[in-house]
Order: sequence, then structure tokens, then C-alpha cells
Amino acid sequence: MSRRKKEPHLILRRTRYDGTGRVTHWATWIIKDGARQTPTGCGRDDFAAAELRLHEYNVEKHAAVQLGEGRPAGKVVIGDLIAFYLRRNATAIEKMRPDRRRARLQELRRLNQFWGGRYVSEINEETSLEYQKGRTVSTVRNELTALRAIVNLGELKGKLDKGGRRLDYMIPRKPKARVAFYSRLEIARLVWTAYRAGNSSSRFKDHRKTVHIARFILVGVYTGTRSDRIERASFVREEGRPWIDLDHGIFYRRADGEMTPGNKRADPVRIPLPLLRHMERWHRGRPGEKGARYLVEYRGRPASPQRGFYTLKSKIFDETRRAEVNRHVLRHTCATWLMQAGVRISLVANYLSTTEKIIEEVYGHHHPDFQSEADHAFSRGKAGRTGSGRFPRDPKRPKHPNPGAGGGDEEDGPWPD
Repeated sequence: MSRRKKEPHLILRRTRYDGTGRVTHWATWIIKDGARQTPTGCGRDDFAAAELRLHEYNVEKHAAVQLGEGRPAGKVVIGDLIAFYLRRNATAIEKMRPDRRRARLQELRRLNQFWGGRYVSEINEETSLEYQKGRTVSTVRNELTALRAIVNLGELKGKLDKGGRRLDYMIPRKPKARVAFYSRLEIARLVWTAYRAGNSSSRFKDHRKTVHIARFILVGVYTGTRSDRIERASFVREEGRPWIDLDHGIFYRRADGEMTPGNKRADPVRIPLPLLRHMERWHRGRPGEKGARYLVEYRGRPASPQRGFYTLKSKIFDETRRAEVNRHVLRHTCATWLMQAGVRISLVANYLSTTEKIIEEVYGHHHPDFQSEADHAFSRGKAGRTGSGRFPRDPKRPKHPNPGAGGGDEEDGPWPD
């Protein structure tokens, strides 16, 4: 039985040499589709870009017709709209971090496998429920939201005319927000363990390999900034990077000219004084040592503490707690601590670059004033009383013939018999 792959896939064409041993062709990725081989123009170390080329190839191969102008929904193949989306956003996808780029391409690949050969008019409750079978709610929700955005883009750019028709994507409800957060003791243990491991005496030259994890934790819990922006931030203003203005105590979480989606805002934030003092020491460096150029750096280069953070929390927490917390929980912790301190919801929302609605829905129960009016109404005995301060008398209930004898008319106590 043949084990050859039938679907298009990537293969690496090895480096080729001439008779004298000189390189004539460097190693490159190519797309193999049966007997057909299509070059990607991507070298051995650029596998992520080669994956993007493969996905574009698959989408365009799957498309049945070419997009026209204003074609009705019953004649526009969804695969064509996915290809149109890829062509318009190829540059932005290539600039993504490798893990995010891979996730985005996998998402588009799954959409294309199911929806690519269908017409836009076939997006309805029946097909959507079929697509959701055996899938997790969060994954399906993200993919159907992406499908809706792709179709809307096609309509906006005149490639599709829905004729006023409303498509039923049957997007599942958003899962309940995860509101786990760290206690102050847990943060102290994480930071202290990272610093202690990073500064312990060692016979190796590189004995400060976990200090950047401690810095990442402090910035995350003090500012509530998303992980990728902390990892990219610089103390020196650089193109394409968030940067920290130590002179004025401002963390510019968005690079100059960078466009961010509405649900991923990254507005400037004031750096709390304790964290600002730490940052000044990090950038200045110890006597005789070079200071840090980047907020989270390892050996002079910006670094991601993702793997190190996982190892760190594995040392500190038990299995149950490890499953509840991750790096993003630092953002939840910042919001929760601010709410517990009684900070205004509007200010917390501005500080975390989000909306007041999200803060109130997810973290509102941590605020000291949460439903305080209802609490006061019952605590002060006002709940259930009329303006006179007594319960209304039931007109159908006869009065006691001798209230003074302790018969128990409703006027004698706070609650009716």
C-alpha cells in the first residue's frame, strides 16, 4: 500500500553542489502536489513562511471560481473569499510571531477544509452545527468569528452582494471568563524564587538566567500589560517596539504607528512608582555591569519567558493550582487587586486598555462597593418596608381582637405571623 501523501505538502530540497564542492543551489522548501513541484522561495530556516505559501496554494487550488464584482451570495465560493483575505493580509501574517502565525494558518486551513467548497448562501444553522460537531466551544467560536470577518471583508470590498440576507453563523456563546488570580504571597514566591535562582552562586559564567522571568512577573502584575508587549518592550525608543519612557514614567505599550484591533488596545499606562524604581535600576545596571536595553532580556536580547515561567510555577504550585494559572493570569491579578483596592471601574478599564463593561462583568464582584446598596438595604432593615417603615397590612386578614394581649398582629413586630 502506497504511503505517499496525496494532498499538497512541503518537502525540503537539499543544498546542491557542483563537482568542485561549491554550492550551486541552497536548500529550499518546495510544494509537492503529485508530480507537480512548486517553489516557495523560502530557505531552510524559513519554514513558517513556507507554510503560508502552502496554505495560499491550497486555498487557490480549492477555489472553484474567480471572484467578480458584486456577485450574489449563491455564486460566491467561500474558498475564494479566504484566498482574497490571505492576499490582502499576507504581509501582516508574515510579521506575526511564529506561534501566532502557525495558529492563524491552522485556523484558516480548518475553515477551508469544511467551508472552502461551499457557497456563502450555505452558511446557515444546519451547516454551522455540522461544523461544530466534536469541537471545543472556544475553538469553534474563534473560527466562526474569523469566517464572519472574512465574509464581511468580501462584502465591504465589493466581492460579494448578500442582497440584504442575514447569515446564521450559529456562533456559540462566549465561555465564562476565567477569573483566576494570584495572591500577594504567590507573587512574592514567584519573584523571590526567580531572583534567588538567578543570583545564586554558580561556577558557570551565566548564573543569572532566570532574572528576566522575575522582571516579567513584576511588570505584568503592576501594569496588567499583555505578555507579548512586555516581551517586546525596550527602554530605548526603537521602531516596531513598545518602549518605556523612564523620564516621565510612561509605558507606551504600542509601537509608534502600530495599528491595534479594538479588542486588543494597548494605550499608554503610567508606571507605578515602586515598579519605576525597579526599571531604573534594571536599565542602569549594577556597578561594573551593562544595564538592560530591553525590559525582558536574556544575554542582551529580548526574550520570551514562556518556558521558564512554566518551569517556575511547576516548582511552586501543586498540580491543581498549576492547571489554573498561567502568564495571562498576571493581567487578571492586576485588575483584581485594583478592584479590591476600591479603584473606580472607569480608571481600571483605562489602565488595562479595555472597556468598563468587561471590567464590571469579569471583576466587578471584587470591588468593595459591589451590590453595596442591596447589602445596606437589608443590613439597615429597610428592605421590604413601605415609606412609613412598617410592613403593609394584608386587607383580607382580620385584626386581632386584643392586640395588647400579645395576639400577634403584624403591627406588633417586624415580620407578619
